[in-house]
Amino acid sequence: MRDLRIYGASLLAGFVVFSCSEERITGNTTQTENTASARSILVDSVLPPWNRPYWFPTVATLRLDSTNFDFSASDSDGMDLAVTRENGDSIPFSIVTWDRPARQGRLQVRLENSLLAPGARFVLHWTKMRHKRSDPIAVWRGIPDSQRMFIGSVLVDDFEGPNNMSRLPDSAFWYKATSDSFVTVADPVHVAAGGGRKGTALRLNYKTPANTYKYALTGIVLGPQARPCNLRSMDSLVVWVKGSGKLSIAFDRLPPQSPGKSWTHRTLDTAWTRLRIRPQDLDTADGIGANIGWNAVRDQVTHLTFLVSGGTDLYLDDVRLYGIDVEDLK
Repeated sequence: MRDLRIYGASLLAGFVVFSCSEERITGNTTQTENTASARSILVDSVLPPWNRPYWFPTVATLRLDSTNFDFSASDSDGMDLAVTRENGDSIPFSIVTWDRPARQGRLQVRLENSLLAPGARFVLHWTKMRHKRSDPIAVWRGIPDSQRMFIGSVLVDDFEGPNNMSRLPDSAFWYKATSDSFVTVADPVHVAAGGGRKGTALRLNYKTPANTYKYALTGIVLGPQARPCNLRSMDSLVVWVKGSGKLSIAFDRLPPQSPGKSWTHRTLDTAWTRLRIRPQDLDTADGIGANIGWNAVRDQVTHLTFLVSGGTDLYLDDVRLYGIDVEDLK
């Protein structure tokens, strides 16, 4: 039996439940106490290359779905889960998302230095006595903010590069589009940010007819070849904006997937403004502009789009997604 991998496209698993009087390990699965079930996980198989510090603690993300976990064997809220060392000592972990009907779960597991040695393992337990073991504070205790941001967020773009390629793993270009031929829009370009911000930003110059619903936009493909990305665990999108007119920020699911979006709207200011957009800040599904709501698109987002109307310029800087990591966009 191969070790469970929690990053990348390959998720392999299986499990064996033994009687309560036995203590046996087969591959990456063991039955250790009462009626509890467990899986021994090789640390080397769960940390991607970019998250291997070795000399100080880190946090691993464990992605569970129907291919590597039997959700029918666990509680509806994950309160029966536990993570331990092989000797039974508890390891701090947190449940980021847990959706038994959708057969999706996401855990974050703290790995101390001693668990980063070659061949080290930890154990995921389920069907244990119900207890609140999820502890995000303990998971991140003592880990610097810079490391936490590196592990738990993705820089979409800071616009400091030589061209319009993003900072995403697939390095897609920022594109432009319009609602129709009555709208004009220039290519997005890098310009001095100004207004108290250092470096460069992205500017989109546009013109829409007055008092209409016509728009211009710039956007980015999140995954390779517009592969749908699972953003279910996203905490927020943070972006700095300025300009004129109305701004709509959309998480799009575009063809060949069934089209739909989840979005929110803001009025631009000529001064730089930091926006933090959380899932709960997005509009309720109403069908307007193909808005089907966050819950309907969160598992299959293909594009991040900024739409503008009623003004002349949009400036963007430091676009970052929190609550996901680069493996979610591969």
